[in-house]
Amino acid sequence: MAAINRDAKAAVVEAKADVEEAKVAAKLDVEEAKDAARQEVEAVTAASKLDVKAAMAVAKDDVDKAMLVAKKDVEDAKVAAKKEAKTAMASTNYKIFNAMVAAQKDVEEAMIAARDEIAAAMAATKLDVKAAKVEAKMDVEEAKDAAKIDLEEAKVAASYGITSAMAAVKRDTKAAMDAAKADVEKAKIAVKSDGEEAKVAAKKDVEEAKVAARDEVEAAMVAAKMDVEEAKEAAKMHVEEAKAESMAAAKIWEAKLAAREDNPERRLRRSVFLSADLPPGKKYHYFLSHKKVHSILGRQPESLAMAIHDSQISAGFVGFFDVDDLKTITPEQLAADVRMSCAMVVVLHDETSISSWCRFEWKEAELAGIPVLCIIDAHHVCRTTVLEQVKQCSSHLMVHQWVSYIDSYRHDAAIQITDWLHEHTTQC
Repeated sequence: MAAINRDAKAAVVEAKADVEEAKVAAKLDVEEAKDAARQEVEAVTAASKLDVKAAMAVAKDDVDKAMLVAKKDVEDAKVAAKKEAKTAMASTNYKIFNAMVAAQKDVEEAMIAARDEIAAAMAATKLDVKAAKVEAKMDVEEAKDAAKIDLEEAKVAASYGITSAMAAVKRDTKAAMDAAKADVEKAKIAVKSDGEEAKVAAKKDVEEAKVAARDEVEAAMVAAKMDVEEAKEAAKMHVEEAKAESMAAAKIWEAKLAAREDNPERRLRRSVFLSADLPPGKKYHYFLSHKKVHSILGRQPESLAMAIHDSQISAGFVGFFDVDDLKTITPEQLAADVRMSCAMVVVLHDETSISSWCRFEWKEAELAGIPVLCIIDAHHVCRTTVLEQVKQCSSHLMVHQWVSYIDSYRHDAAIQITDWLHEHTTQC
């Protein structure tokens, strides 16, 4: 056992020695391997560095060559692009020049055409004006000629009447003188034959014949004078009619001019402007106050009010007229319509002030501070009478000057009403 233990120990010691030797040998091998590996790595690294440098040098050469080629291509492209740009610019400039020339030519042609159209229009306008003047002149000349003809005919008729009357007087006088002479001759013969008694009777007969002849002459002269006066009156009437026809021709010419100047489109624009010009809270430019029925004239006041209303509607105003705008009449509704109006137009007759409805409307206008324009029918009633009536019931109606409405001057009255409404409805 001891031997075994010794052998075992010796084996252990030997094994340890072998292990130590093996460790040393392995360590040496490792160091040698490390040195060899380090040398190989260094050699490989050195070779790699050389290869990298060589590759970098080659790559740099390739890059430089590529840069030169690219630079050359860019320069060539720039030159080509510049040439193409110059060519395109030249083509564009040529096209622009051609377009400008064509446009200028079109403008010149358009200006020439417009000038021709303007000249033609002005020539047509001049022709129209000239034709209108010629027509008016012809109308006036025709009216003057007709008046002259009528006057000449009247003069001729009067002269013929006077001549006829004088001839009749002369004939009657001559007949009377002849009869008197015959009676005288008869009386002379009777005197000669019957003596002094016959002379006295003859003298008496002569005196009676003279008186009768004188009476007949005076009657003939009176008749002739009456015929002359009638002829003068007839001539005067013909002259007045000729003057009236001449004035009518002038009025017709003025109406033609007014009709030419009165454009429906202008009226429509004016109507739209006036409608748009109503201030907030206002619905009408004017409230038309009138009495419908007159005890003698019947419904003439309503007809006059309707004519005035229609003329102002045509002028572009928006007016309240109960025939058109009111179905049920109540004081409240009337008061509201008066307050929604910028002004009031009153048509007056000699019975208007007795209407309680009219006086109510006037009072509402006064309370609301609404201006009032009065239209007096001077063709049918006395202005002074109506003025005194209105003074006693509403002083508010006396603020503005009244307009007298006469049939022959109805257009002037309509213009006065329009001007007054223009002035007072734009300030409400």
